[in-house]
Amino acid sequence: MNIKGVIFDFDGLILDTETPEVFAWEKAFQEYGQIFPFERYMKSIGVASDNLFVHDFLREAGFSESKIHQVVEEHETILSQSGYLDNPRDGIRETIQTAKSMELKLGIASNSYPSWVLGHLSKLSLNHYFDPVYTCENVINPKPDPEIYALVLQTWQLSPSEAIVFEDSPSGIQAAKSAGLFVIAVPNPLTARMDISQADLVYHSFLDFSLLEVFHKLEKR
Repeated sequence: MNIKGVIFDFDGLILDTETPEVFAWEKAFQEYGQIFPFERYMKSIGVASDNLFVHDFLREAGFSESKIHQVVEEHETILSQSGYLDNPRDGIRETIQTAKSMELKLGIASNSYPSWVLGHLSKLSLNHYFDPVYTCENVINPKPDPEIYALVLQTWQLSPSEAIVFEDSPSGIQAAKSAGLFVIAVPNPLTARMDISQADLVYHSFLDFSLLEVFHKLEKR
Protein backbone atom coordinates (compact mmCIF):
# COMPACT_ATOMS: atom_id res chain seq x y z
CA MET A 1 0.00 0.00 0.00
CA ASN A 2 1.28 3.42 -0.95
CA ILE A 3 -1.17 5.93 0.56
CA LYS A 4 0.55 9.24 1.27
CA GLY A 5 -2.35 11.67 1.59
CA VAL A 6 -5.89 11.98 2.95
CA ILE A 7 -8.31 14.58 1.58
CA PHE A 8 -11.35 15.67 3.57
CA ASP A 9 -14.50 17.49 2.59
CA PHE A 10 -15.54 20.04 5.21
CA ASP A 11 -19.27 20.86 5.49
CA GLY A 12 -21.23 17.91 6.81
CA LEU A 13 -18.10 15.79 7.20
CA ILE A 14 -15.69 17.44 9.65
CA LEU A 15 -18.36 19.75 11.03
CA ASP A 16 -22.02 18.90 10.57
CA THR A 17 -23.12 22.30 9.35
CA GLU A 18 -25.89 20.79 7.23
CA THR A 19 -28.24 19.37 9.88
CA PRO A 20 -28.36 22.58 11.98
CA GLU A 21 -28.69 24.67 8.81
CA VAL A 22 -31.91 22.85 7.89
CA PHE A 23 -33.20 23.05 11.47
CA ALA A 24 -32.55 26.81 11.55
CA TRP A 25 -34.16 27.39 8.15
CA GLU A 26 -37.24 25.38 9.14
CA LYS A 27 -37.64 27.42 12.33
CA ALA A 28 -37.08 30.72 10.52
CA PHE A 29 -39.62 29.87 7.81
CA GLN A 30 -42.14 28.85 10.48
CA GLU A 31 -41.71 32.22 12.20
CA TYR A 32 -42.97 33.84 8.99
CA GLY A 33 -45.73 31.39 8.24
CA GLN A 34 -43.92 29.43 5.53
CA ILE A 35 -43.13 25.74 5.06
CA PHE A 36 -39.47 25.15 4.30
CA PRO A 37 -39.03 23.26 0.97
CA PHE A 38 -36.91 20.48 2.42
CA GLU A 39 -36.74 18.25 -0.67
CA ARG A 40 -35.58 21.13 -2.89
CA TYR A 41 -32.98 22.11 -0.32
CA MET A 42 -31.63 18.54 -0.18
CA LYS A 43 -30.73 18.74 -3.87
CA SER A 44 -28.33 21.60 -3.11
CA ILE A 45 -26.32 19.80 -0.42
CA GLY A 46 -22.73 19.33 -1.47
CA VAL A 47 -23.26 21.46 -4.58
CA ALA A 48 -24.11 25.05 -3.59
CA SER A 49 -21.46 27.12 -1.83
CA ASP A 50 -23.89 29.46 -0.06
CA ASN A 51 -27.54 29.80 0.90
CA LEU A 52 -28.51 32.41 -1.68
CA PHE A 53 -30.72 29.90 -3.46
CA VAL A 54 -32.96 29.86 -0.36
CA HIS A 55 -33.79 33.49 -1.11
CA ASP A 56 -35.43 32.26 -4.32
CA PHE A 57 -37.78 30.07 -2.30
CA LEU A 58 -38.95 33.16 -0.42
CA ARG A 59 -39.27 35.27 -3.55
CA GLU A 60 -41.49 32.58 -5.04
CA ALA A 61 -43.66 32.86 -1.92
CA GLY A 62 -44.06 36.61 -2.62
CA PHE A 63 -41.64 37.92 0.03
CA SER A 64 -40.12 41.36 -0.48
CA GLU A 65 -36.35 41.83 -0.22
CA SER A 66 -36.72 43.41 3.22
CA LYS A 67 -38.83 40.48 4.39
CA ILE A 68 -36.27 38.03 2.98
CA HIS A 69 -33.58 39.88 4.94
CA GLN A 70 -35.63 39.41 8.13
CA VAL A 71 -35.98 35.66 7.55
CA VAL A 72 -32.24 35.35 6.87
CA GLU A 73 -31.44 37.25 10.06
CA GLU A 74 -33.79 34.98 12.01
CA HIS A 75 -32.05 31.94 10.53
CA GLU A 76 -28.60 33.27 11.49
CA THR A 77 -29.77 33.98 15.04
CA ILE A 78 -31.22 30.49 15.49
CA LEU A 79 -28.09 28.89 14.03
CA SER A 80 -25.65 30.89 16.16
CA GLN A 81 -27.58 30.23 19.38
CA SER A 82 -28.03 26.50 18.75
CA GLY A 83 -24.50 25.49 19.77
CA TYR A 84 -24.48 22.87 17.01
CA LEU A 85 -21.40 24.36 15.36
CA ASP A 86 -19.25 24.32 18.48
CA ASN A 87 -17.90 20.79 18.05
CA PRO A 88 -16.77 18.61 15.13
CA ARG A 89 -18.38 15.26 14.40
CA ASP A 90 -17.70 12.45 16.84
CA GLY A 91 -14.45 10.65 16.10
CA ILE A 92 -13.12 13.09 13.51
CA ARG A 93 -10.38 14.45 15.79
CA GLU A 94 -9.11 10.94 16.42
CA THR A 95 -9.13 10.12 12.70
CA ILE A 96 -7.19 13.30 11.89
CA GLN A 97 -4.67 12.71 14.68
CA THR A 98 -4.15 9.09 13.60
CA ALA A 99 -3.50 10.21 10.03
CA LYS A 100 -1.03 12.79 11.29
CA SER A 101 0.75 10.22 13.45
CA MET A 102 1.13 8.08 10.33
CA GLU A 103 2.88 11.06 8.69
CA LEU A 104 0.21 11.35 5.99
CA LYS A 105 -0.46 14.60 4.16
CA LEU A 106 -3.85 16.08 5.10
CA GLY A 107 -5.83 18.44 2.90
CA ILE A 108 -9.32 19.88 2.53
CA ALA A 109 -11.38 20.19 -0.64
CA SER A 110 -14.58 22.16 -0.03
CA ASN A 111 -17.25 23.87 -2.12
CA SER A 112 -17.66 26.52 0.59
CA TYR A 113 -15.95 29.90 0.88
CA PRO A 114 -12.51 30.18 2.51
CA SER A 115 -13.67 32.47 5.34
CA TRP A 116 -16.30 29.89 6.34
CA VAL A 117 -13.98 26.87 6.23
CA LEU A 118 -10.91 28.52 7.73
CA GLY A 119 -12.96 30.31 10.37
CA HIS A 120 -14.53 27.10 11.62
CA LEU A 121 -11.28 25.13 11.43
CA SER A 122 -9.61 27.79 13.57
CA LYS A 123 -12.49 27.81 16.05
CA LEU A 124 -12.25 24.02 16.34
CA SER A 125 -8.41 24.19 16.64
CA LEU A 126 -8.03 21.95 13.59
CA ASN A 127 -6.56 24.45 11.11
CA HIS A 128 -2.93 23.46 11.73
CA TYR A 129 -3.50 19.90 10.51
CA PHE A 130 -4.37 20.75 6.89
CA ASP A 131 -2.31 21.90 3.94
CA PRO A 132 -3.70 22.75 1.49
CA VAL A 133 -7.20 24.00 2.30
CA TYR A 134 -8.88 24.50 -1.07
CA THR A 135 -12.35 26.01 -1.46
CA CYS A 136 -14.68 27.25 -4.19
CA GLU A 137 -12.41 30.25 -4.79
CA ASN A 138 -9.51 28.02 -5.87
CA VAL A 139 -11.32 26.42 -8.79
CA ILE A 140 -13.46 27.35 -11.77
CA ASN A 141 -15.65 24.26 -11.57
CA PRO A 142 -16.84 23.19 -8.08
CA LYS A 143 -17.96 19.69 -7.12
CA PRO A 144 -19.33 17.47 -8.62
CA ASP A 145 -16.55 18.43 -11.04
CA PRO A 146 -13.27 16.72 -10.02
CA GLU A 147 -11.18 19.90 -10.45
CA ILE A 148 -10.67 20.61 -6.74
CA TYR A 149 -9.49 17.05 -6.04
CA ALA A 150 -7.15 17.12 -9.01
CA LEU A 151 -5.77 20.41 -7.65
CA VAL A 152 -4.96 18.87 -4.24
CA LEU A 153 -3.18 15.95 -5.94
CA GLN A 154 -1.25 18.36 -8.16
CA THR A 155 -0.18 20.41 -5.13
CA TRP A 156 1.02 17.29 -3.34
CA GLN A 157 2.51 15.85 -6.53
CA LEU A 158 0.71 12.58 -5.88
CA SER A 159 -1.16 10.24 -8.19
CA PRO A 160 -4.81 9.30 -7.42
CA SER A 161 -3.64 5.88 -6.19
CA GLU A 162 -1.58 7.59 -3.46
CA ALA A 163 -4.47 9.34 -1.71
CA ILE A 164 -7.89 8.61 -0.25
CA VAL A 165 -10.90 10.87 0.29
CA PHE A 166 -13.50 11.26 3.03
CA GLU A 167 -16.82 12.65 1.79
CA ASP A 168 -20.43 12.79 2.95
CA SER A 169 -22.52 13.81 -0.09
CA PRO A 170 -23.24 12.38 -3.55
CA SER A 171 -21.74 15.37 -5.39
CA GLY A 172 -18.51 15.16 -3.41
CA ILE A 173 -18.27 11.42 -3.91
CA GLN A 174 -18.82 11.88 -7.64
CA ALA A 175 -16.09 14.53 -7.80
CA ALA A 176 -13.56 12.35 -5.97
CA LYS A 177 -14.38 9.23 -7.99
CA SER A 178 -14.08 11.21 -11.23
CA ALA A 179 -10.60 12.23 -10.07
CA GLY A 180 -9.73 8.54 -9.74
CA LEU A 181 -9.65 8.51 -5.93
CA PHE A 182 -10.70 5.89 -3.38
CA VAL A 183 -13.64 7.35 -1.43
CA ILE A 184 -14.91 6.63 2.06
CA ALA A 185 -18.35 8.08 2.74
CA VAL A 186 -19.22 9.11 6.30
CA PRO A 187 -22.64 10.74 5.91
CA ASN A 188 -24.34 12.92 8.50
CA PRO A 189 -28.05 12.49 9.40
CA LEU A 190 -29.10 14.47 6.32
CA THR A 191 -26.79 13.03 3.69
CA ALA A 192 -27.45 9.52 5.00
CA ARG A 193 -30.81 9.89 3.25
CA MET A 194 -29.09 10.45 -0.08
CA ASP A 195 -27.59 8.02 -2.60
CA ILE A 196 -23.98 7.55 -1.50
CA SER A 197 -23.62 4.12 -3.06
CA GLN A 198 -20.89 5.32 -5.43
CA ALA A 199 -18.44 5.44 -2.49
CA ASP A 200 -15.97 2.58 -2.09
CA LEU A 201 -16.68 2.27 1.64
CA VAL A 202 -19.52 3.64 3.77
CA TYR A 203 -19.48 4.21 7.53
CA HIS A 204 -22.12 6.13 9.44
CA SER A 205 -19.72 7.53 12.03
CA PHE A 206 -16.01 8.13 12.41
CA LEU A 207 -16.34 6.02 15.56
CA ASP A 208 -17.23 2.98 13.45
CA PHE A 209 -13.76 2.42 11.95
CA SER A 210 -10.06 3.16 12.17
CA LEU A 211 -7.69 4.30 9.43
CA LEU A 212 -5.77 1.05 9.88
CA GLU A 213 -8.98 -0.84 9.11
CA VAL A 214 -9.50 1.23 5.95
CA PHE A 215 -5.93 0.64 4.82
CA HIS A 216 -6.29 -3.07 5.49
CA LYS A 217 -9.33 -3.18 3.20
CA LEU A 218 -7.43 -1.22 0.57
CA GLU A 219 -4.63 -3.77 0.63
CA LYS A 220 -7.13 -6.55 -0.13
CA ARG A 221 -8.50 -4.82 -3.24
